[in-house]
Amino acid sequence: MSNEPIGVPTATGAAEQVAEARGTEPDEPRLRPVSAWFMIVYTLASFGVSLVILMPLLFSLAYKVQIVDPASKESSLGLVIGIGAIVPIIAGPVIGALSDRTRLAWGRRRPYLIIGIGVYAASALLIANASSIGLILLGWTIAGIGVSCAATAVTPVIAEWVPESQRGKLGAFGGVAAQLAGVAASLVGSLLIEHQVLLFLLPVLVLAVTSALFLVTVPDRPARPDVPPTSVFRFFKDLAFNPFQHRDFTLVLIGKFLITLGINFFSTYQLYFLLDRLRLTPADAGQKLALLGGIGVLVTTASAIVSGVVSDRVRRRKPFIYAAAALMACGLLLAAFATSIVLYGVGTTLLVAGVGMFATVDLALVSDAMPDRDTQAGKYMSIYNSIASGPPGAIAPILAPLVLAIGGGSNYTALFLTAAVLATAAGLTAWWIRSVR
Repeated sequence: MSNEPIGVPTATGAAEQVAEARGTEPDEPRLRPVSAWFMIVYTLASFGVSLVILMPLLFSLAYKVQIVDPASKESSLGLVIGIGAIVPIIAGPVIGALSDRTRLAWGRRRPYLIIGIGVYAASALLIANASSIGLILLGWTIAGIGVSCAATAVTPVIAEWVPESQRGKLGAFGGVAAQLAGVAASLVGSLLIEHQVLLFLLPVLVLAVTSALFLVTVPDRPARPDVPPTSVFRFFKDLAFNPFQHRDFTLVLIGKFLITLGINFFSTYQLYFLLDRLRLTPADAGQKLALLGGIGVLVTTASAIVSGVVSDRVRRRKPFIYAAAALMACGLLLAAFATSIVLYGVGTTLLVAGVGMFATVDLALVSDAMPDRDTQAGKYMSIYNSIASGPPGAIAPILAPLVLAIGGGSNYTALFLTAAVLATAAGLTAWWIRSVR
């Protein structure tokens, strides 16, 4: 009986020879099924990472900007989020490439999780005590470095330790964790508006607690001996990515980019939508968002888990991408013309159901299409997260005010319709993927 820990690659010489002859990485034969505890710990860590990202984006940054600069809150929020999003675009791939070559005995991913928690905590304190938009921007910029470090430790897990037959299921749990983090962000944010330090510090405290289990449960290892040591030339060479050589990976990336851009159009300004269109107070808006999010989580959880399990069984990913894009587009269409909290709630429920399904299958899809998951998972996951998530976060706050200005300003209908078009386009990119069904 093997003494290898669950989820750790095992030696299978015949499988490796066959994979080498085909020019591919051996996948299923090299990875053992992971345990239920492994899945729980990964889900909790994903919740922590999602919370430090979503709580500022969905509530606390918008609330802080409104306090500091109420007269120009839309443009100031766009400036903070837009410029702040540039940092992960640069830092993500750099940190990912560094982690791929880290030779510490403790592992190549774990040290970056600890660093990320410390950096983000410092940024949270800075934003909480900021008295100007410039200081808020500086704090959010530093936060981008912390998020990049933490994500480098958590996001490669599915590609490195989970066999293909379980990636959809674990992706489902990760998607549910992100949805729960979104609900918690709005609810907790509305309850902590009088305690700004805790408002910004709480997410990183949650990440620290969930990371403690992650650090002692999820296996890690130093870079393989056959991976050349880092040099300045080799480091920058490793950062290079040829999108034409890895066509399917690029198409997955483009699809996620479009979806993320559309979601950013919606989520960044949904608080202002409730304040300006539906005339709610900040506290009431936060509570309504939390209530709608709680309802949406039930739908999202069912959508995510069912799609993840079924996609694993039928070994198909693309049909679920099509369905997810359709759900998101329909939800955004309803929200675009909403004149009541009920209609808005129906639209957001459809939207988050689609987001949950997309996030579930998308994690499995990118892991299946990854060029080199054994030695460069950190690099490719960082490129994927940085390009698919970073630029949309920078572009959306720049483009959104222009769309909102159509017809005299506050044109949330045009903004949400644009997001619906982007979601539809994201579904079309999956059609061109060849290596994954």
